[in-house]
Amino acid sequence: MKRVLTWALALFLVAAPGCGGGTGRSPAPRPSLPQAGPAPEQPAGEAGIPTRNALITTMPAVAGMAPGTEFEFTLRGEFCTPLHQASGRIVYDPAVVQPLAVRRGELIPAGAVYLAKLDVTGFVPFAFTALPGDAGIAPGRGELLRVRFRLLAEPPPGFRIRLLNDAAYLQLRTSGGGRLSFDLASEVVPQ
Repeated sequence: MKRVLTWALALFLVAAPGCGGGTGRSPAPRPSLPQAGPAPEQPAGEAGIPTRNALITTMPAVAGMAPGTEFEFTLRGEFCTPLHQASGRIVYDPAVVQPLAVRRGELIPAGAVYLAKLDVTGFVPFAFTALPGDAGIAPGRGELLRVRFRLLAEPPPGFRIRLLNDAAYLQLRTSGGGRLSFDLASEVVPQ
Protein backbone atom coordinates (compact mmCIF):
# COMPACT_ATOMS: atom_id res chain seq x y z
CA MET A 1 0.00 0.00 0.00
CA LYS A 2 2.84 2.38 0.85
CA ARG A 3 4.37 1.80 -2.63
CA VAL A 4 1.02 2.55 -4.33
CA LEU A 5 0.77 5.84 -2.43
CA THR A 6 4.37 6.69 -3.35
CA TRP A 7 3.61 6.10 -7.07
CA ALA A 8 0.42 8.19 -6.86
CA LEU A 9 2.26 11.02 -5.09
CA ALA A 10 5.04 10.92 -7.69
CA LEU A 11 2.43 11.14 -10.48
CA PHE A 12 0.79 14.11 -8.82
CA LEU A 13 4.10 15.93 -8.38
CA VAL A 14 5.11 15.34 -12.00
CA ALA A 15 1.84 16.69 -13.35
CA ALA A 16 1.25 19.45 -10.80
CA PRO A 17 1.83 22.93 -12.19
CA GLY A 18 4.18 23.99 -9.43
CA CYS A 19 6.56 21.02 -9.54
CA GLY A 20 10.22 21.70 -10.05
CA GLY A 21 10.02 25.12 -8.43
CA GLY A 22 7.62 26.46 -11.05
CA THR A 23 4.89 28.99 -10.47
CA GLY A 24 2.08 27.33 -12.42
CA ARG A 25 3.08 29.21 -15.57
CA SER A 26 4.83 27.78 -18.59
CA PRO A 27 8.40 26.72 -17.86
CA ALA A 28 11.05 29.36 -18.48
CA PRO A 29 12.58 29.13 -21.93
CA ARG A 30 15.62 26.90 -22.03
CA PRO A 31 18.20 26.48 -24.72
CA SER A 32 16.55 24.28 -27.29
CA LEU A 33 17.75 20.84 -27.97
CA PRO A 34 17.81 19.67 -31.55
CA GLN A 35 14.37 18.36 -32.43
CA ALA A 36 14.19 14.89 -33.84
CA GLY A 37 12.82 14.50 -37.33
CA PRO A 38 10.67 11.57 -38.29
CA ALA A 39 12.22 8.36 -37.03
CA PRO A 40 13.73 6.25 -39.77
CA GLU A 41 11.79 3.12 -40.54
CA GLN A 42 13.11 0.30 -38.41
CA PRO A 43 12.58 -3.33 -39.28
CA ALA A 44 10.04 -4.92 -36.99
CA GLY A 45 11.12 -7.59 -34.56
CA GLU A 46 9.12 -10.66 -33.67
CA ALA A 47 5.37 -10.37 -34.35
CA GLY A 48 5.70 -6.74 -35.46
CA ILE A 49 7.26 -5.55 -32.20
CA PRO A 50 9.39 -2.42 -32.76
CA THR A 51 13.17 -2.79 -32.44
CA ARG A 52 13.50 0.57 -30.59
CA ASN A 53 11.40 2.58 -28.14
CA ALA A 54 9.95 5.75 -29.68
CA LEU A 55 7.48 8.56 -28.97
CA ILE A 56 5.82 10.08 -32.03
CA THR A 57 3.75 13.27 -32.04
CA THR A 58 1.36 14.08 -34.88
CA MET A 59 -0.57 17.25 -35.63
CA PRO A 60 -2.14 18.70 -38.78
CA ALA A 61 -0.57 21.51 -40.75
CA VAL A 62 -2.35 24.53 -39.30
CA ALA A 63 -1.13 27.15 -41.82
CA GLY A 64 -4.18 28.63 -43.49
CA MET A 65 -6.66 27.35 -40.88
CA ALA A 66 -9.20 29.91 -39.73
CA PRO A 67 -9.39 30.92 -36.05
CA GLY A 68 -12.04 28.79 -34.36
CA THR A 69 -10.96 25.62 -36.19
CA GLU A 70 -10.46 22.58 -33.97
CA PHE A 71 -7.82 19.90 -34.52
CA GLU A 72 -6.13 17.05 -32.66
CA PHE A 73 -2.56 16.50 -31.49
CA THR A 74 -1.68 12.85 -30.83
CA LEU A 75 1.11 11.13 -28.95
CA ARG A 76 1.85 7.56 -30.01
CA GLY A 77 4.32 5.08 -28.62
CA GLU A 78 6.32 2.24 -30.11
CA PHE A 79 7.94 0.05 -27.49
CA CYS A 80 10.28 -2.93 -27.66
CA THR A 81 10.63 -2.87 -23.85
CA PRO A 82 7.73 -3.11 -21.37
CA LEU A 83 6.76 0.36 -20.12
CA HIS A 84 5.55 0.77 -16.55
CA GLN A 85 5.38 4.52 -16.13
CA ALA A 86 5.64 7.74 -18.17
CA SER A 87 5.30 11.48 -17.72
CA GLY A 88 5.64 14.53 -19.92
CA ARG A 89 4.35 17.92 -21.01
CA ILE A 90 2.80 18.97 -24.29
CA VAL A 91 3.78 22.60 -24.85
CA TYR A 92 1.68 25.11 -26.80
CA ASP A 93 1.38 28.88 -27.32
CA PRO A 94 -1.75 30.05 -25.41
CA ALA A 95 -2.03 33.12 -27.65
CA VAL A 96 -2.53 30.84 -30.67
CA VAL A 97 -4.34 27.72 -29.40
CA GLN A 98 -6.49 26.56 -26.49
CA PRO A 99 -6.67 22.92 -25.32
CA LEU A 100 -10.28 21.71 -25.11
CA ALA A 101 -10.07 18.05 -24.17
CA VAL A 102 -7.56 15.28 -23.57
CA ARG A 103 -8.29 11.60 -24.09
CA ARG A 104 -6.36 8.59 -22.85
CA GLY A 105 -5.06 6.38 -25.66
CA GLU A 106 -5.87 2.71 -26.08
CA LEU A 107 -2.26 1.71 -25.36
CA ILE A 108 -2.51 2.73 -21.68
CA PRO A 109 -4.01 -0.21 -19.74
CA ALA A 110 -7.42 0.39 -18.15
CA GLY A 111 -6.05 -0.42 -14.67
CA ALA A 112 -3.22 2.13 -14.88
CA VAL A 113 -3.32 5.37 -12.89
CA TYR A 114 -3.65 8.17 -15.46
CA LEU A 115 -3.60 11.95 -15.12
CA ALA A 116 -3.74 14.77 -17.67
CA LYS A 117 -4.61 18.39 -16.92
CA LEU A 118 -5.98 21.20 -19.05
CA ASP A 119 -6.04 23.93 -16.39
CA VAL A 120 -2.37 24.99 -16.70
CA THR A 121 -1.51 27.74 -19.20
CA GLY A 122 1.07 26.87 -21.85
CA PHE A 123 1.35 23.13 -21.38
CA VAL A 124 -0.69 19.95 -20.86
CA PRO A 125 1.00 17.76 -18.21
CA PHE A 126 0.33 14.03 -18.33
CA ALA A 127 1.46 10.97 -16.42
CA PHE A 128 0.49 7.37 -16.05
CA THR A 129 1.74 4.37 -14.12
CA ALA A 130 0.80 0.75 -13.80
CA LEU A 131 0.17 -0.27 -10.21
CA PRO A 132 2.73 -2.53 -8.52
CA GLY A 133 2.27 -6.07 -9.75
CA ASP A 134 0.51 -4.97 -12.95
CA ALA A 135 2.20 -5.56 -16.30
CA GLY A 136 1.98 -2.01 -17.68
CA ILE A 137 2.36 -1.52 -21.43
CA ALA A 138 3.64 -4.58 -23.28
CA PRO A 139 5.95 -4.20 -26.29
CA GLY A 140 3.98 -2.95 -29.30
CA ARG A 141 2.55 0.20 -30.89
CA GLY A 142 -0.41 2.43 -30.15
CA GLU A 143 -1.80 5.77 -29.07
CA LEU A 144 -0.93 7.15 -25.62
CA LEU A 145 -3.08 10.28 -25.65
CA ARG A 146 -4.92 12.74 -27.87
CA VAL A 147 -5.45 16.45 -27.16
CA ARG A 148 -8.10 18.51 -28.95
CA PHE A 149 -7.15 22.16 -29.56
CA ARG A 150 -9.00 25.22 -30.88
CA LEU A 151 -7.11 27.73 -33.00
CA LEU A 152 -7.54 31.19 -31.41
CA ALA A 153 -5.49 33.25 -33.87
CA GLU A 154 -3.71 32.87 -37.17
CA PRO A 155 -0.65 30.72 -36.43
CA PRO A 156 2.79 32.21 -37.14
CA PRO A 157 4.98 30.50 -39.76
CA GLY A 158 6.41 27.23 -38.45
CA PHE A 159 3.93 27.05 -35.55
CA ARG A 160 4.09 23.69 -33.71
CA ILE A 161 2.69 22.09 -30.61
CA ARG A 162 5.41 19.90 -29.20
CA LEU A 163 6.42 17.43 -26.55
CA LEU A 164 8.80 19.17 -24.12
CA ASN A 165 12.17 17.47 -24.64
CA ASP A 166 13.48 17.90 -21.09
CA ALA A 167 14.65 14.96 -18.97
CA ALA A 168 13.10 16.53 -15.85
CA TYR A 169 9.61 16.15 -17.35
CA LEU A 170 9.77 13.64 -20.20
CA GLN A 171 10.42 10.23 -18.68
CA LEU A 172 9.70 6.60 -19.53
CA ARG A 173 10.39 4.02 -16.84
CA THR A 174 10.50 0.26 -16.36
CA SER A 175 8.74 -1.62 -13.54
CA GLY A 176 12.03 -1.48 -11.60
CA GLY A 177 12.10 2.32 -11.89
CA GLY A 178 14.93 2.46 -14.43
CA ARG A 179 14.70 4.94 -17.30
CA LEU A 180 13.98 3.68 -20.80
CA SER A 181 15.87 5.23 -23.68
CA PHE A 182 13.73 6.30 -26.62
CA ASP A 183 13.73 8.22 -29.88
CA LEU A 184 11.50 11.22 -30.59
CA ALA A 185 9.73 11.90 -33.84
CA SER A 186 7.35 14.67 -34.84
CA GLU A 187 4.95 14.60 -37.80
CA VAL A 188 2.91 17.39 -39.35
CA VAL A 189 0.30 15.97 -41.71
CA PRO A 190 -2.09 17.62 -44.19
CA GLN A 191 -5.57 18.27 -42.75
